[in-house]
This record gives sequence, structure tokens and C-alpha cells, in this order.
Amino acid sequence: MPKEFEKFVISQVAVLIRDEKCLILEFSDMPNRWGLPGGRLDVGEVGESAFRREIKEELGLANFENLGVVDYDIWRVPKSRDMGMNVPICGIASLIKNDEDKIELSHEHSQFKWVTGDELEDYDFIWLAAARMLKKGFAYKKLLDQANEGK
Repeated sequence: MPKEFEKFVISQVAVLIRDEKCLILEFSDMPNRWGLPGGRLDVGEVGESAFRREIKEELGLANFENLGVVDYDIWRVPKSRDMGMNVPICGIASLIKNDEDKIELSHEHSQFKWVTGDELEDYDFIWLAAARMLKKGFAYKKLLDQANEGK
């Protein structure tokens, strides 16, 4: 008998840090609910091109450096408008670098904020692991900065 494997959604988000603060976005259709820029793969897309498309759509950033994956999480969404019931999601957070460009939000988000690591607990994130992902992003950026200082 052939094994059956779970079908799941892959979602990629960006951790963007400038001046010791990270970027978070408020969802337009869910006031006071916050998230990170990014989204799901469309049918036929591959990881990096989908990630770049989402960041361009949601932040208006066409040029950024992907510094690597800082964290991931796998969870189930009990009910979703467009995915059905009890859907497993794999969320992947990557640290990106863009120190120059202005943030231009899409219609999906009503506002953005730059917050410190200590302020993360003050926000209601749609992903339960979002604050942890951001904290790991801060730690990874610190390691990269220290490594670059030694060069």
C-alpha cells in the first residue's frame, strides 16, 4: 500500500532590520493583527523568485540581499478562507538587507512600524512564532555584523 504524505502550504517571510529595529506590518483586513512581509508560493513558482516577488509586492523593494534563513515553523491553521480546514503550513523566515529604499505598502497592509526586540511582545502577530523569528533575526544580524567588523 503506497504511503500518503501531507500536502502543505509554504510561506516565506522577510526579517528586515534597520537601526536596531525590525519591520512589522498591520493587516488591512485584520486591525491590530501584525505580520512580516512575504507570502505563499504561487503554483509553479520556486522559492527565491516567489520570495522576491512577495517582497516587491508588499514593500516595494526590488533590490535586497537575502542573508539566509533565520528560523522556520510548522503549524496547522484550523480554518482558512482560501485554504480549507486543518491546513499545515511551513513558514520560513529569512533575514534580508536593504538599508536605503523607502517602504511602499501594498493594499494588504494598512501600516508598518519599526520596533525593537523588546517591543515585540506588545503586538498580536498572526503567526505565533513571528516574535521568535524576529528575535532570531536580530541575533543572526548581530553575528553577521560582528563577523564583518573582524574583516
